[in-house]
Amino acid sequence: MIATTKSEAAYSERVGRLRENLLSSPFEADIERARYYTRAYKRTEGVPPCMRAAKGLEETLRHMSIKIDDDDLLVGAKSFKTVAAPIGIERSSLSRAIFIGIPFHGKTTDDIRFVDDIEAVGPEWIRELLNMPDEMLKELTEEILPYWIGKDAHSLMLDRWKREGLVSESSPSPRVAFVADMQGHVTVGVKKVLDMGFNGIARQAAQQLARLKEGDAQYDQRKDFLESVPVAAMAVCDHSERYARLAEEMAQEADGRRKAELLEIADRCRRVPAEPPTTFMDAVQAVWMTQVVTAISYGEDAIFAPGRVDQYLCPYYKRDTEAGRLTREETLEALDEYFIKVSTFTVFGPNNITIGGLGRNGEDATNEISYLMLESYNRLKGLRNGLAVRISEKSPRDFLLKACETHRNTAGVAFYNDAVVIRDLMKDGYALEDARDYAIVGCVELTSTGNNNGYTSGSIAHFVLALEMALNEGCALNSNWERIGVRTPPAAALKTFADVKKAFADQLANSIDVMVKLTDAKDRVFAESFPTPLLSSTIEGCVESGRDITRGGARYNHASVSCQGLGTVVNSLAAIRWAVFEKKLVTMEELVKHLRNNFKSAEELKQQLLRKAPKYGNDDPEADEVAAWVTDTLDKEARKHRRVIDGGTYRALLISALGSQVSEGRVLGATPDGRLQGRPVSNGMSPANGTELNGMTAALHSTATASSASLSSGTAVNMTLNPLSIKTDEGAGKLASLLEAYFRLGGRQVQFNPMGRETLKDAQKNPGEYPDLMVKVSGYSYRFIDLSRSLQNDIIERTEFDVS
Repeated sequence: MIATTKSEAAYSERVGRLRENLLSSPFEADIERARYYTRAYKRTEGVPPCMRAAKGLEETLRHMSIKIDDDDLLVGAKSFKTVAAPIGIERSSLSRAIFIGIPFHGKTTDDIRFVDDIEAVGPEWIRELLNMPDEMLKELTEEILPYWIGKDAHSLMLDRWKREGLVSESSPSPRVAFVADMQGHVTVGVKKVLDMGFNGIARQAAQQLARLKEGDAQYDQRKDFLESVPVAAMAVCDHSERYARLAEEMAQEADGRRKAELLEIADRCRRVPAEPPTTFMDAVQAVWMTQVVTAISYGEDAIFAPGRVDQYLCPYYKRDTEAGRLTREETLEALDEYFIKVSTFTVFGPNNITIGGLGRNGEDATNEISYLMLESYNRLKGLRNGLAVRISEKSPRDFLLKACETHRNTAGVAFYNDAVVIRDLMKDGYALEDARDYAIVGCVELTSTGNNNGYTSGSIAHFVLALEMALNEGCALNSNWERIGVRTPPAAALKTFADVKKAFADQLANSIDVMVKLTDAKDRVFAESFPTPLLSSTIEGCVESGRDITRGGARYNHASVSCQGLGTVVNSLAAIRWAVFEKKLVTMEELVKHLRNNFKSAEELKQQLLRKAPKYGNDDPEADEVAAWVTDTLDKEARKHRRVIDGGTYRALLISALGSQVSEGRVLGATPDGRLQGRPVSNGMSPANGTELNGMTAALHSTATASSASLSSGTAVNMTLNPLSIKTDEGAGKLASLLEAYFRLGGRQVQFNPMGRETLKDAQKNPGEYPDLMVKVSGYSYRFIDLSRSLQNDIIERTEFDVS
């Protein structure tokens, strides 16, 4: 077992074995979902799309391999293997399909390639990357993938883009924006499953179908959806019954305590999630199985978050403890296992769990489970989970303190300011009680719970690229200095700082416009060919309206304009104002020439830009004024657009996903802040690494100023803490006070890495000694040794703060 002493963690030996198994298990490929979905889709040519998706799920849940390990009390898994992602074969193109769900695993991250032909990368590379046996690779490449040529969502999306003139044969990828062949990013309607069970959801759909009349608007589409929901819901119930039968079979060979546990598992799986739970363990099992089956139904890990788990579980906990059926330690052990199970998801999104904050009626909703989840999370050292801690003016001080103390052992906690988030969600059209009921989906994205098409990521407008194009008449390094943006004035014609700002705003507006058109075209592909009836059945509004979530059936609908590199953009704009228009150290034309030459023969200028120009993150009014203007511009440009498919809002998001601050930086030229060509850009809305020189308080002042804009899809602010500064109760108290002050200033969100630079460097050299070292990469937490070296270096280079 991985060394963890009882003094460090008080979890049980059973939980210790589960934890060890997780941390020691390699990522593996699993093609079972791809196999069974392909089989079902071959059989259902010509069947309406919702029913076709439901039949794919039914076939998979009926035939996929299942198991119950010796230490399991919670059962259900998206794969027979411990760490594996189901392949969303119908959603992604040939080779892209096999790479879904493996964004890290350090040995390959710097070399992952997305190509149109698997043969281009070769079987040896694929076998190493995916731990895929020859027979599995043969089945995938010779039997499964050929069926999807030209039929998968990625192919249909590219075809539609070409037909609508958004891309060309010679340039099939838009360069000013990026749109992924996915949707996802939804807080699953777990509460609906707990209230109704999937049998109840099936009955609700049947009742709505009975009310449907020929001649009703969109009759065929609504009929297809409402007929598909009971098929998908019953497939889940039958899948749970498979586990019940397996547990009974295993109980025949077991004795003593394990025999009793297996019989309890069998009884539980026959009741939930088919029917509403009656006990705490029922509820935890129902929550977990709902996460599993929605991930399987979508393919990939899909970034379907469970939402406010403390709110769901607390009523069952109170009932069982009051009746003497459940002890505190039994509760903690169940939460331990739940966190471990959630950590089997390889993409971060499903791992983010929200606790604390206000209730729907404005009351403090912090409860016993909120505290117990912090305790469980702390003793497990977080694993590959994120814990989103909501803080309001009514939150108990001891809850905030306990969350800060948790940082001594793990980097997984992020803090959210209810006042700002609720304000922003109401601007999106959420009712007050629904805005109060928000949860985190994906990394830091903000939605209400179980009633919306969150769809918070996958559509990106490149912030720093917009600046590069603004200074180069719409041209960029990644196009070999050909024009890909709109034509803006040449550098010599940018006579004032206002001219520079306008050029940047024009390029950003164009990038967002391109991104929206690409996204709208993609969304029509999903609505027409790849709906998701099981997920939709849990979302408020879908069954009631008879519309799948991809067709706008949810009560609230929106999408995001995702950007990153705020610090790089702000520092660059502030440097231009300082160096060109105030100090007159260089002309605009000369500066752009130096940038194109990567500061060759301009070392003195580069050093002045790096060391003397104003920098975001220092409570510098000149830089922070620029930051507020940039975020306000992003918010206003995003909100000019509406989703064609459902009229929903486009919302701004500032985050770096999957280490994209590193990959985006590789294709960008030098920037006016002194950053060299190819270097990472700043992550999310955080200050640029190493530029926050006036301490943590100053850095938080700056990010709070930038949070004045309604960036309602979410923001990620990452900071590194000297672990010694929070080792004592006094240090944790200072951190709590700092957070309270930050939130009063208007900060939206912040998260910390509580390990020093030397620890990270040692982990880089000796990975075997750090099997459970978790770090905040951007909005998400991940095991440090699984990150690529370039991403590890980016985290190491962050400024290390003391709490003082």
